[in-house]
This record gives sequence, structure tokens and C-alpha cells, in this order.
Amino acid sequence: MRKFDIFRRSNRNDQDKLLAKISVYLFLVAAALILFEKIIGNLTGIGSSIATMSSYLKALAAPFLMGFAIAYVMNPFMNFFERVLKKNGKYFEQHQKQTRTLAILINYTIIIGGTIWIIIYLVPEIKDSIISFATNITTYSQTMNMRIQNLFDQITFIDSEDVNNVINRILKPLQNASEHAPEVIETIAGNIYEFGRVTFQFIMAIFISFYMLYDKERFGKKFRKGLYAFSTKEKAERFFSNANCVHHIFQDFIVGKAIDSLIIGILAFIGLTFMQAPFPLILSLIIGVTNMIPYFGPFIGAIPALCITLLIDPVLAIWVGIFILILQQFDGNFLGPKILSNSLDLSPLWIILAVLVGGAVMGPLGMFIGVPIFATIKTFGGEYINRRYEKKYPVNDPMHLSEISDTENIDTEKKDEIS
Repeated sequence: MRKFDIFRRSNRNDQDKLLAKISVYLFLVAAALILFEKIIGNLTGIGSSIATMSSYLKALAAPFLMGFAIAYVMNPFMNFFERVLKKNGKYFEQHQKQTRTLAILINYTIIIGGTIWIIIYLVPEIKDSIISFATNITTYSQTMNMRIQNLFDQITFIDSEDVNNVINRILKPLQNASEHAPEVIETIAGNIYEFGRVTFQFIMAIFISFYMLYDKERFGKKFRKGLYAFSTKEKAERFFSNANCVHHIFQDFIVGKAIDSLIIGILAFIGLTFMQAPFPLILSLIIGVTNMIPYFGPFIGAIPALCITLLIDPVLAIWVGIFILILQQFDGNFLGPKILSNSLDLSPLWIILAVLVGGAVMGPLGMFIGVPIFATIKTFGGEYINRRYEKKYPVNDPMHLSEISDTENIDTEKKDEIS
């Protein structure tokens, strides 16, 4: 009887546990349904809350991202100034902190001085040039139409009016855009709040970049320690090796291309000024900036320079085109290889593909950073293929055997020819 009571009690306990589990499951399902219904009914409010939160996060992260970008670009120049200072005095060799601080301050002096020069001199010159070109573009187009009409009036089998109509259709979007250029410039200049916000973020980014550069070794040690703590030694070392490879690819390309484009822009400004080309500052700025884009950049920069010069002086446009062509050949065959030294190891086909894909995904910025991204993918993809190949064929290498067989076939063919 006691055994039967114990069995009945245990069976009742099991039923109670089962009923408790079912009750909990039902409660969780009902809560999930209610929560899902609330979410569906307030998608607009939730979306606005997420958008507001993301905007706050972007505003908070913007100075740190800008600071990291400034520190990343300034790092090779800081290392250069540190080496120069240590070579010129024992004091700098013995006092690493003072040397690091002085090298960073030299970098900031150059950057802040360049920024002040751009604000005081370059921006007003560009603004005046754009407004002058925009206000006179109608006169330039009318003068060009008269020249074309006088030219084709001497040619009997071509109607000058048809040519003028085609040119006017081509220049109409440019004329429409130029008519609103002064208003756009004044609107941009009058947006004081946006300018102040960006200026504040830039100032904060400079301070953040200073501490990133000053304590970069300590930050690196803490990050390495954390990665070793939360992963295996093999994975951590592989990560550091890959990160070092990516760092060298991006830094060599970005810094090298920036120096190359700066030199090309300065040479273009000197040449265009010497040739008395119209708006040499704007044209050289366009040529220098677009030169950052591999392969397509020089052609993109040459088009507006030739079009603007063609509107004002067609004969001078021919000489400007010849000058830009010589400048591009100098950059592609001498200056670019000297500065970049083939750091990407990409064939022209890969570079063109990277520029096209990057431009389709991210616009002009993608056309620039698409090249080092493709170089990184190619490097890691090649290493992965090599590891798989060596693992699959550790002894009998089919490609090596095929090369040997090819040489043997050549030798046998030569023997047959001799016999």
C-alpha cells in the first residue's frame, strides 16, 4: 500500500511539473505574440527611434573615426620626423616621449598651417573663379558659337546652324547648373550651424588623433593582450599578420597616391599659369584630386579642363590638352612608379575592375579605395589557394610535373630535329 502511495505521489509530481512547463510555455508564447503585435503596430515609432539613436551614435563616433583617420595618415610622417630627430641629436634618442611629442607637433603645424592657408587663400579664390565662370558662361558660349559659325561657313557641305544646335544642347546642362552656382555657394557659406558642427568635430578629432599617435604602442599592446586572452595563440598571430598586411597595402597606396596627386596638382598649376590658361587654380585642383583615382582619374580630370578652356580659347585648349597628356605620361611612367613602387601588385585588368566595382558601389570614394580593397582580397585569396594546393599536393606537384613534361617534350622535339 505504501509503495502504491509513493508511486501515486511521484506520478502526481510529474504531472504537476508537466503542467508547470506547459503553463510557462503558454505564457511565453502569449507574451511573444503580444510583443510582436505591439512591434507591428508601432513600426513607424520604432523606426524613428532607431534612426534617432543611430544619428546620435554617428555624431558620437564621428570625432573618433576622424581622429583615427588623421592618426592613420599622419603615422608615417610622424615616424619620418622621429627618425630625422634621432639622427640629429643624442637628446632625442634618450628622450622618446619628447621626441614623439615634437614629431606630432611638427605634423600638426604643417596640417594646421595648410588648413589656414586653404581657408584664407584657396577657398576665396575658388569661390571667385566659380562665380566668374558661372556669370560669364553665356558670353563664352556665344563667342564659341560665333567662331564655329565662321569656321563652318567656309565649309559648304556642313551647316553651321546644325553644329551650333548640337553644341548648345551639350552645353545646356552646364549653363543651367552655372546659373544657380552663386546661390548654391552662398547657401553653403551661410550654413553656419553645419560648419560649426563639422569644425567642432574636426577639432576634437585632432586631439583624439594626438593621443592615438602618442600612445599607439600602449594601445597596440592592450589590444594584442586582449586578443591573446580571448583566442588561441595561432589565431591571434594569424590575425596580426593579416592586419599588418592590410595596413601596409592601404598605407602605401593612400599615402603614395596622395603625394603623387599633390605633386601632379602643383605641376599642373605651374604649367597652366605659365600657359595663361583660364582659371588655373580650379583646373589644377580638379586634375590633382581626380588623379587619386587610378587609370580613369587623369581622363576624368582632363575633360573639365579641356571643356572650360575650349569655351574661352579653342586654340589654347589644344595646348592645354597636349600639356595634360605630357603630364599624365610623366606621372604614369616615371613619378607614379617611383612613389608607389608597384606596392599593390595588381595587373591593369584588376585595377580597372576595382575602379568600376568600387565606383558602382560607393561612388568616387569607392573608385579610390576599391583598388586597395581588391589588392587585399587578391593577396588573401592567393595565400588561401596556395595553402590548399600545397595541402592537396604535398609531394606530386602536377604543375611542376607539367612543366617538366613540357621541357622534356621540347628536348625530344629538338632531338628529333637534329636526327
